Amino acid sequence: MTVSRSKRFVFIDTKQNVSKQQVFIFGSIIASGCLSGAFLIAFYIEYLHNPAFHSFVQSSGIFL
Repeated sequence: MTVSRSKRFVFIDTKQNVSKQQVFIFGSIIASGCLSGAFLIAFYIEYLHNPAFHSFVQSSGIFL
């Protein structure tokens, strides 16, 4: 961004053009990663409060 002498802003676009399809694909990848991460966290938290799960984990020798 540069400022001219008349105090007007002049915006110069220096980035390459990205197609809408590329933005959609990248956004879909990011959204699916976030949703799967949130699902795994919620699933893990749900089983942390389940006594049957704790007994299964202890009997199997799995350490969380």
